[in-house]
Amino acid sequence: MNVALGWSLPGWLLDFGPVAFIVFTGLAAVAVRPHGHVAAAGLVLGLAVTAAALTMRHRAPLVVLAIVLGVSLAIDFPPIATLPVLLAVFTVAEYEDRWKVIAAAFGAALVLTLTPVVHGAGTGLFPEVLSHFVPVGLAVAVGLYLRARADYITGLQDRAERLERERELLARQAVADERVRIARELHDVVAHNVSLMVVQAQAMAATGGDADGLQRLATVGREALAEMHRMLGLLRVHDDGSSEREPQPGVRDIGSLLARAKEAGLHASLTVDGEPQELSPGVDLSAFRIVQEALTNVIRHASTDHAEITLTYSADVLQLTVIDDGIGYAAVTNGDKDGHGLVGMRERVALFGGRLEAGPRPDRRGYQVRASLPLS
Repeated sequence: MNVALGWSLPGWLLDFGPVAFIVFTGLAAVAVRPHGHVAAAGLVLGLAVTAAALTMRHRAPLVVLAIVLGVSLAIDFPPIATLPVLLAVFTVAEYEDRWKVIAAAFGAALVLTLTPVVHGAGTGLFPEVLSHFVPVGLAVAVGLYLRARADYITGLQDRAERLERERELLARQAVADERVRIARELHDVVAHNVSLMVVQAQAMAATGGDADGLQRLATVGREALAEMHRMLGLLRVHDDGSSEREPQPGVRDIGSLLARAKEAGLHASLTVDGEPQELSPGVDLSAFRIVQEALTNVIRHASTDHAEITLTYSADVLQLTVIDDGIGYAAVTNGDKDGHGLVGMRERVALFGGRLEAGPRPDRRGYQVRASLPLS
C-alpha cells in the first residue's frame, strides 16, 4: 500500500496502472496517425519495449530510463515517447541520489530536445528546450515531493512504533517495580511471623517441652529466615532502614491516611459495611496500599476535593471501593489502563487471586476503583 498522496492504494495498481495508461494512449495515437503498415509496426514495437521496461522501473530506475530514452530517440514519435520518459524520470527522482536525479533530468530533456533535430524535424532550439525541460522538471519535482512525503510518513510510523515499544517497556518496568515494592513489604510481614515462630519455639523448649523437636523447629525457622533474607535482600532499596523497623500499615491505619489526605485538600469519608474481621497480614497491607494509591490518584488527577471510601466485609471477601466526583483521572493517562498507580493495585489484587475494576463511573461523573480481596 502507498500513502504518499494521502490515499491507500495497492502496489500492483501503482506499478501497472501508469504503464497500462501509456500503452492505451500510445496505441490510440498509432491508430490515428497516417502511416504505412511498416511504420505502425515499428511504433507498436517501440511501445512494447517501452512498456516492458517500465514494469521494471522500481528495480532499476536508471537502466529503464536509458532504455526509454533509446526508444524515444529511435522512433521520434512524441505521443509514445514523452509520457514514458516522464514516468521514468519521475521514478528516478523517487529512488536515486540527488546528483543522479539532476543528471537524469538533464539527460532526458536533452534527448527529447535533440530527437526531432536528429530526424530533421526540429522547429528551433529554444522552443524545443522549453517544451521539454518544463515537463521533465515538473516530473522531477513531483517525484521529489512524493519521495519526501513518503520519507516523512515512514519516519512518523517508525516513531510511533518506537514510542509503542518504549511504552511497553515502561509498562513492564512499572510492573517490575511494583512487584519489588510489594515483595519488600511482604518480606517484612513474613519475616516478622517467622521470627515469632523461632522465639516461641525457643521459649517452649526452655519451659520443658519437647526440647529436641522444638529446637529443631527453631533451627529450621532460623535457616528459613536467613535464606529468605538472602533471597529477598536484593529487593530492598538502600535507605536509612527506618521503614524496616516500623510495622507495616493496615486497614486500621486508613483513618490516619484520610487525615493526611485532608491536609492535602481532599475530604474523604470512610464507610464500613459488615462485621470487621481479622485480616491476614498480606491482605491487611494490600488493602491499605490500594486505598492509598486510589486516594493519591484522586489528589493528583481528579480535580476534586471529595472522595468516598467503602470497606465491605463478607464471609470470604473484603471489597474496597473508592469513588470521586472529579474529571476522571483516566483522561490524563491517554487511555492507558495501567497508568498512575493502577499497576500496583492490579499486582496486589492478583497476588491474592482477587479482582480489580477501575474506570469512569456509570454516570460519567468521576472515577471509581473497586477491589475484591479474598480472605481465605
